Amino acid sequence: MNHGCWNEAPSVLGFREAALIAARHSHAQVQKVDFEAAVDKIVLGSEWPLLLDPRERRVVAYHESGHSLVAWLLPEADPVHKVSIIPHGRALGVTEQMPGEDRYNYSMS
Repeated sequence: MNHGCWNEAPSVLGFREAALIAARHSHAQVQKVDFEAAVDKIVLGSEWPLLLDPRERRVVAYHESGHSLVAWLLPEADPVHKVSIIPHGRALGVTEQMPGEDRYNYSMS
């Protein structure tokens, strides 16, 4: 996983959260999926119950698909890593883009 914003303290929190998630799912060892769920929880916030009606979920899905489409069409955009319409924190949905390599400078164009 490439998450350049993580230093030592958040990574310890990430390992702890991944271990808790693995235990909740009765995994014998912490797996990659547990780390990905931990990163989502730390970065996006906790999932909250899906209280949206089907029409609202459809609107969120269209919105997130728009982000994905624009990222795919723009040659300089980072590739889309994950799209979710499950509410987390204050967001109803999220489109996560992740660079293929670490970067320290971004162009304005």
